[in-house]
Amino acid sequence: MQGVVDFVRLYTTATIGQRIVFDLRNAVFQHLSELSFSFYDRARTGDLMSRVTADIDVLSEFFGRAAVIVLSNLITLLGILVALFVWDWRLGLLYLLFIPFMAQAMLAYARRVRPAMGMARQRLARLTNVLQESLAGILVIKLFGREAAEERKADQQSAALREASVETARISARWMPYVNVLMGLGTGLVLWLGGLGVIEGAITLGTLIGFTTYIGMLLRPVRQTGMMLNVVMRSVAAAERVFEVLDIEPDVRDAPDAYPLPPVEGHVLLEGVRFSYDGENEVLSGVDVAAQPGEMVALVGPSGAGKTTLVHLLPRFYDAQQGRITIDGHDIREVTLRSLRDAIGIALQSVFLFDASIGENIAYGDPHASQERIAWAARAVQMHDFIAALPLGYETPVGERGVRLSGGQKQRIALARVLLRDPRILIMDEPTSSVDAETERRMQAALAEVRQGRTTFIIAHRLWTVQHADQILVLRDGHIVERGQGTPERSAHEAILAENGHYRELFDLQFAGEALASEGSMAR
Repeated sequence: MQGVVDFVRLYTTATIGQRIVFDLRNAVFQHLSELSFSFYDRARTGDLMSRVTADIDVLSEFFGRAAVIVLSNLITLLGILVALFVWDWRLGLLYLLFIPFMAQAMLAYARRVRPAMGMARQRLARLTNVLQESLAGILVIKLFGREAAEERKADQQSAALREASVETARISARWMPYVNVLMGLGTGLVLWLGGLGVIEGAITLGTLIGFTTYIGMLLRPVRQTGMMLNVVMRSVAAAERVFEVLDIEPDVRDAPDAYPLPPVEGHVLLEGVRFSYDGENEVLSGVDVAAQPGEMVALVGPSGAGKTTLVHLLPRFYDAQQGRITIDGHDIREVTLRSLRDAIGIALQSVFLFDASIGENIAYGDPHASQERIAWAARAVQMHDFIAALPLGYETPVGERGVRLSGGQKQRIALARVLLRDPRILIMDEPTSSVDAETERRMQAALAEVRQGRTTFIIAHRLWTVQHADQILVLRDGHIVERGQGTPERSAHEAILAENGHYRELFDLQFAGEALASEGSMAR
């Protein structure tokens, strides 16, 4: 019967514990996916991984084992104490006097071990972050010969974790001797006073033997509870880190009465938009932009002028502190995030590919896309012939972060991924920066067809790529300092060049530099 009960208890507690941890891990991951970009601007990947994996694994040990053991031990202690008082209240009271000392020891132990456990969890997270960063940047590390420096950095964090773990073990090691001393004193007093009682005939020898037997039975649950207190404190430290993430509220979320954005034509309007990342230094100041459906709006200017920030406000990666942004007259704060981002396609300059096949990466935004649609998107970015020539074609794996592809190939696959969703508003951040001149020429021709009927925002550093833009906006220090608007008589590029302002300065500097580079190449 004991074997059957133990099996049921162990299986049931393990199952319940794993279900709780499963739900908790899913809740944390779902919450992380809903947090705003501003959270990830501050967070460290390794630390988040540690919270989702290692910290939740500690909670698994608590729910699956420690909680039940502590509860059953407390019930055992209570049952034994009741039996002792029923047999002889004087000896029971004598033993009960030691309970406050045990409780005080447990509280003191908990107060000391909890911060030690928290420090160990933090240092484990730092070590995880260092390892994750080193593995992600292994190419840069090898390129600059910094292996030894990274090893020292990992050693320092590992040593810090070791010291925190040793300190935790030192605190825990004091518990067992203290319990043994208390139990020994209690047993000795019971034997002494109980023995005198047997000699005097006040109690029977059987009662004394029963007392000593039950006292021996008390030793295991008391010691085990102390050991489990170690797990409990470690779980409390882990839970604090997990719920610290769950308690973070996203900066950008759907309004209570948000409604889906209806099919859009692509009229985009920014009025008096001001934005700051830290609440003090403005990145955009009083920006006004009006884009008509089907127009191509080029954003140019020096690095740090606010170009990328401006286009990140459209899909609400961040919310402007002041001003208003509308699409076809709908305030983007009043529509659901999902519907808003479905209407906008973004091709970023920094490309991320998943460790999957080329076809799966292109179809990431539309997993149910047909092979014909995937091939169409690949043709639009001049990648179909290259992919078709591979032995596995579209089933070719790209490796982690697309390591098996060149920078230009990764950039084109990422652009194809955006085009496959058929967005009415298209944002491209220097979409051809990593391709050669011939490929860029063919991509520009293909993209000219793709942009038909779409409102397009393009961030460009190569000014010749924006010569066919309907509008050219020059940003500097968060302000739009020049605007070029195309007319039937002349293009936006020609109109803004005629102003002889910042755009003319950027244009002359860039083409003068390219001319010098060309002359140097011919001389060699």
